[in-house]
Formats: sequence, C-alpha cells, structure tokens
Amino acid sequence: MSEMVQFSFALSPRMRSFIEVRDALACLESALVTQNSLYWLHAACDLRASLLGDQGRKPVQPEIIGLLQDMETYLNKVAKDLPHYSVRIQATCDNITNHIEKLHDGMREACQLLSDDALINAHLNSQKKHDWLGHKMCMEQILKTFWKNSDDRTTPLHHALVPLSDAVNTLDSMFNDFVSWSNHIAEGGVGQISPDRKSSFGLLVIGLPEEDVSRGIIPDISGNRLAIRIRFQQWLPGQEAKDVSEDQPYAMMLVPVGH
Repeated sequence: MSEMVQFSFALSPRMRSFIEVRDALACLESALVTQNSLYWLHAACDLRASLLGDQGRKPVQPEIIGLLQDMETYLNKVAKDLPHYSVRIQATCDNITNHIEKLHDGMREACQLLSDDALINAHLNSQKKHDWLGHKMCMEQILKTFWKNSDDRTTPLHHALVPLSDAVNTLDSMFNDFVSWSNHIAEGGVGQISPDRKSSFGLLVIGLPEEDVSRGIIPDISGNRLAIRIRFQQWLPGQEAKDVSEDQPYAMMLVPVGH
C-alpha cells in the first residue's frame, strides 16, 4: 500500500486515542526536522493533552498498553489458525511485551516536561482563552529568539517520548502486516461498508491512490460500527467541498482490535 494515501477512522474511543497520539508524534518529529517552531508547539500541546488527559481526553498510556494487549491476543489466535506463521508471530509478541514494560512507568519524564514547560503552557493558554494582556501577540517574537537555542527544549522531550513513539509505530506497522486489505468501488462516489457482525473492529482505514488525493479526493464516513456509509468529496482550492459523482475505487482495511 506504499502508493496509497491512508485515512484512519476510529471506531472506538481507544482507537481514537491511538490516532490522536500517533498523529501528534508524527507532527512533532516533522516540526523538529523542518525546524518549524510554531508547528512543534502545536504538536507538543496536542501530546500534552493526550498524555496528561487534558481537554476531555483520557491519558493515552493505558489505552496504548490495552491496544498492545489486544494485538497480542489477536496474534495468538492467528498463530493457532496458521501454525506456519507461529515463529514470526512469537517474535512479534515478544516485541509487544517489551513495549508494554517500557510504558508501565506512565511516561513520567515526558509528562513532567510537557506539564512544566512555560513556553508550552503559554502557547496552550493562548489557544484556550482571550489574552487581553497581549501575550498571545508576542508569541511570534518570543519563538524567533527562543528557537535559536531550541535543543535544550526539544532534545529531552523527544528522548523521553522514544518508548511511546516506538510502541505507536510498532502498532501502526502491525496493522498493515497482519490485517488484509480489500478493494472496492464506490458507485457514484458512494458506498456501504457492512462489517462482519460476528467480529468487532476498532479501526477503519481507507486507502486512495496518491494521484486521486492530489486531485482533492477525500473520503468521509458516517453511520455506526455495524453499517458504515462512505462517500467521497473533492476539495479544490478556493471552492466549497463537492460530492464526487463518478465511480471511485478505494482500498479498505478493518482492524479487529481496540474495539
């Protein structure tokens, strides 16, 4: 699926927590590589909400551990059905156990850094309320100077986040390794997904060809976990979203963990 752009849709609160922290970690890493200070701050605030359980979220560490345990249970079932994969699956399960052990301290150091950092807290507060004293207006000037010595702030946090990042990346890759894709066509830009009622799923992933996404084609879903309606829209610059009326091919993956 390397030629596909993947869109993740959570079908459970636990999987939603996973997607939020996965995307925040990716944004944080991208911002560090590109040295985009404002982008880095946005991602740090998003991670703070996930790790500390702010803004109506649950702390993500127990959710990730639960997903790892769900994946281990699923893989053990696969090993019983497909014994010739048992050696590979056992190695994967050992890796899962290692990740769980590293997460059991609750990511204390990363939480402390995100909780105490004055710049992160100031940026977070500027997004949550009106700042009549004008601190929000000064953020751009502050960042230009602060970012000249950004390593003192970014390096300890990125180092502290390594166990969480490794666990999240492992989970994300296992979804692709052990869950199969299926190909479909949305006639007239609309389709229906009816998951097997005998199984439970926590994540729906839609894959679209990169060239379609470059033309502004985006999937949208509605409904519930038993009957999912998918439709495709086109987002063009300076225009309102419009429904796709022609047939749209797509790939689909339903992940049977995290439900």
